[in-house]
Amino acid sequence: MSKIVEQYWSGVARRLQEEVNTFNKLIGHAGEQGKENELSLVRLMQNLLPASVGVGSGMVIDSFGGISKQTDIIIYSSADQPSILAQTTQAIYPVENVLMTIEVKTTLDEDELNDCAEKYKKQSDLRPANGKPIPSMMVLAYNAQGMLSTVAKQLRAMDSDSLPDALCVVNPGILASADIMLSGSANNYVIGLAALHTLDTSGERVSNTWEKPGVDEKGKVALRSGIPYPVGRTSPRNDSRILGDPGRALLIFCSMILTKLSQVSTLPSPTISHYLKGTALELFKL
Repeated sequence: MSKIVEQYWSGVARRLQEEVNTFNKLIGHAGEQGKENELSLVRLMQNLLPASVGVGSGMVIDSFGGISKQTDIIIYSSADQPSILAQTTQAIYPVENVLMTIEVKTTLDEDELNDCAEKYKKQSDLRPANGKPIPSMMVLAYNAQGMLSTVAKQLRAMDSDSLPDALCVVNPGILASADIMLSGSANNYVIGLAALHTLDTSGERVSNTWEKPGVDEKGKVALRSGIPYPVGRTSPRNDSRILGDPGRALLIFCSMILTKLSQVSTLPSPTISHYLKGTALELFKL
């Protein structure tokens, strides 16, 4: 992966996390925190997507009386969206025009995963009249509760038909999906950490070799080249600690979103996919 792309997205991830953390410290109300966290991701999506694709929130309906639960982010074809159904802040989107939905969580835990599963089930019950497939549902969380292995265990306990099509936890950099980009096969649901690679003497990643905190690095972050990286752990043991790479996780997640959108719309395949190959896609499997 190009170092320019890597460094840029490392900065994007830090800025997004800092924006969320700052607001959440200032505002104690969980509902207001959630709204602002959604807006932070909306701004990111709006910068990624062309004008022909809209980003909103609300509920998705079908012509048979089906209706989804309140949905954090709805990505839709703005050229086809009937304005008669978007005249208030509580917008309603026909499922035929919806390309994807994204649920946003401040902190991912078992209850929040169950909430995502319930929303996905309601969404999956919708019936597009034009024969299109049900829109994908992605999940983005800013933080995870518990150890890396705890998140993996909670995901594996979910019914296979309720798993999100892709999931990203920015801090520490957890990714999960059956997307071929991660797994090499659409039949294998992969859960892993976009861990920080160890670099060789020329500054290139060493395949499947990961940075770990030193014995004197006791905090939740560790500095590498002056950049703070979050510390995750797979067990209570100190030797299970490993550094996550939130920028790489967020970049892979956004690339999966753009690739999926190109498959269900007229959007071209994302250029960024050319920069995500080989070691750039490697995960520390959980």
